[in-house]
Amino acid sequence: MNQSSVERSLNWLIENYFSSKDRSLTIKKGDCLFNKGDYNDHLYLVKSGQLNGYVDNPDGSRYARFEAGKNKFVGIVSFFSRTYIARANVIAQEDSEVTWITKDVDLIEKDGCDSLFDQFMPVVVTDLAYRQQREQQFFLEKEAAMKQLLHSEKMASLGQMAAALAHELNNAIAVLERNTQWMRENITELLQKRYPQEYPFFQYGNENGRQLSSSEVRARTREIGKKFALAKDDAQKLAQTGMTNDKLKYYVDIMDYEADIVHMYWDIGATFHDMAIAAQHAAHVVRSVRALGAQRHSRQINMDINKSIGEALALLRPKLGVIKLKQQLKDVPPIVGNIGELVQIWTNLIKNAIEAMTHAQVSEPVLSVRSEFAHARINVYIEDNGPGIPAELQEKIFQPNVTTKAEGLSFGLGLGLSIIEKIVDSYNGSIAIKSVPGKTVFKVSLPVENQVK
Repeated sequence: MNQSSVERSLNWLIENYFSSKDRSLTIKKGDCLFNKGDYNDHLYLVKSGQLNGYVDNPDGSRYARFEAGKNKFVGIVSFFSRTYIARANVIAQEDSEVTWITKDVDLIEKDGCDSLFDQFMPVVVTDLAYRQQREQQFFLEKEAAMKQLLHSEKMASLGQMAAALAHELNNAIAVLERNTQWMRENITELLQKRYPQEYPFFQYGNENGRQLSSSEVRARTREIGKKFALAKDDAQKLAQTGMTNDKLKYYVDIMDYEADIVHMYWDIGATFHDMAIAAQHAAHVVRSVRALGAQRHSRQINMDINKSIGEALALLRPKLGVIKLKQQLKDVPPIVGNIGELVQIWTNLIKNAIEAMTHAQVSEPVLSVRSEFAHARINVYIEDNGPGIPAELQEKIFQPNVTTKAEGLSFGLGLGLSIIEKIVDSYNGSIAIKSVPGKTVFKVSLPVENQVK
């Protein structure tokens, strides 16, 4: 379901369920709507202001689980899971007004939907995806604080500091993983039972995610439009799914499904696929931080480098925007490795490249990701046509807290290039950089028969 469809669904829900003045409440700044563990059978909609959900740590500190501004919901999980137990302390950040419905609200018929869950599902999924993105941002903001510690402490103390940070983040990541899995399983079951004919579209997205780059979608749009005699908008929706022509022919020509229907159910599944990857990646990062400088975490045989690159690209695909992505992933042998560590490496390097080109406003930005096998080593090249890195920084780019103010860029994003270098080194690998204005290439080289340090 596209953004405009979600907005239409939200507007309909607001008009039909959240317009009563009798169910309106004003909350002063600093006041609490409800506390974690309270009974709550209300689903709130923020009409104005902002409410934040917090969870307390054992040490008395607290972290933000979500932010809910205008037209955002509060109490989603407790309401739709039917536990009616609040999951966070919800506090007004400014004078705010909310309206609500209760579990006993009368259903208003719409498009054959016979339950509140069916009517709210598109909006709820979008809202939870937004929360997941915000929690990722909270996570990265806390990681950024780690750089201040790295500046004043020797690398020998890095492991202890990282473990403390990971401990603070563990609860948030665990909640993210559990809730994502809960929603994924329940919506899968719901669609299997109530929408068995549309379920295959959802499951395809759920299993495969968003596989195509923006340039690949454009090419497929032209191909599908011509082959099936479809309007550009319909062809684009089908192209985004990544389905083969045979599958599309069956669903569109033989079963006579509209492109909107195919895309909507596929999009829900693809959203859950991306949320699950993001949750898994965040959990891997936390475990990596905890283990950094201390005992290494587990690695498995037959790890596919190209698969880890694909997961990193899937995680960052929304950030690509107008950037043209070129992939040349050749067949490479498996290695002994950890998928979280590898995704962490590629994510940091690719994100650096994306932000370099974005900040420099490159007219025709291109990101190239290549892999090859040569001389018993797997080489991965991540190249961009951004402004380049100044020569005086290249020699120390892998040191902690190395930054540049040029164009507002900050190299060493996420956990920092110094830590990425440490991970690569633990594989007996190497990482190198070559950069001139208009071309920056990071090369990561990993031995196939590595002896893990």
